[in-house]
Amino acid sequence: MTENMSGNTHESSTEIYSLEWNKESVRALRLRLGWSKSDMARRLKCSLTDVEAFEEGQGSMQAQIKGELEIMYRQCQECSDEVKYTPASELALDKNALEQIEFSRVKADLE
Repeated sequence: MTENMSGNTHESSTEIYSLEWNKESVRALRLRLGWSKSDMARRLKCSLTDVEAFEEGQGSMQAQIKGELEIMYRQCQECSDEVKYTPASELALDKNALEQIEFSRVKADLE
């Protein structure tokens, strides 16, 4: 199954699960992370020229680079989900008057 940056999936006979990387998706990920082209190159362990070529749709992308991009994308998604859902979780806890129990308080009560 292949997923593009918008989250849509489709079947692929050659890959179990990976993202489609094209010039738009590479640039979109870089901008979403707030990185410069040189930042992305450093993190991908490639040259600035390589990142520029990826964003211009030129040159071929090695499997290792695609793997690193996928990891970056997944981490970005996890952070986005956490930011998105944490306030709702806290609101639900507040509505139900639930809070974390401090272990030291429980331990003192048990002794």
